[in-house]
Amino acid sequence: MRVLLTGDRGRIGVVVRARLEADGHEVAGFDVAAGDDVRDAAAVAAAVAGNEAIVHLAGLADDRAGTPQEIMAVNVLGTWNVLLAAKDAGVSRVVYASSGKALGLLERDPMYLPVDDSHPGLPSRPYGLSKWLAEQLCEAFTNETTIPTVCLRPVLVLDDEGWAGLDDATELPPGRGASWHLGVFVDAGDVADAVEAALRCPDPGHVRALLCAEEVGALRPSVELVAEHLSGARWRDGAPYPADSRRALVDCTVAREVLGWRPRRGWAA
Repeated sequence: MRVLLTGDRGRIGVVVRARLEADGHEVAGFDVAAGDDVRDAAAVAAAVAGNEAIVHLAGLADDRAGTPQEIMAVNVLGTWNVLLAAKDAGVSRVVYASSGKALGLLERDPMYLPVDDSHPGLPSRPYGLSKWLAEQLCEAFTNETTIPTVCLRPVLVLDDEGWAGLDDATELPPGRGASWHLGVFVDAGDVADAVEAALRCPDPGHVRALLCAEEVGALRPSVELVAEHLSGARWRDGAPYPADSRRALVDCTVAREVLGWRPRRGWAA
């Protein structure tokens, strides 16, 4: 398949590109490091032409990557330009790199545990809001065109450098701000697998899928961590996990059932 990969030179983009090429896809890149700009509608349209699918990773990666205006322009307007070009080119599918922050993760405590893709999206910070708005654009685009859109929602992504920075840590650091990060992570290689799965799965229409490792980023049980950081948390099924379970506090059922995806890398045992 001929695939346009925006953001192909980014931290996740290089891993995704390698995965797609290894699977036999013909990949064309579009990246700010090469002078490309997703805010330039004409440039995006020219890049999309001739490709069968789009994997849209390009964007400002967090709230520190630019001003709120820049984040909205790149992440929302840029996605809009990609979708308009996809419509004109008649591509078969768009895979969009959203984020778990589209659900307001790290801004406030979750409404229930484990968090799933039905959790209300209530972001207020520019980055999370830009991702949620881009997901809305994808849904509207699919409703209008019937072209499938898969919005992948990875949590904290660890590449080789990220793993190395953890050294021999027994658990992930608590993170910034008052809200606990739920001990969630996903390996960059597993994200790349999800992208490839999103390209080849049967037509899903519009779907949003969280991506997370199957266990918490700690050697302690999940309920112990919850008691420490989220006392009084409401469990979605009415009962907490077993006392010795290290099961992740993010539910990836959609990714598993729609994409056929399962993460391969977990926390050190």
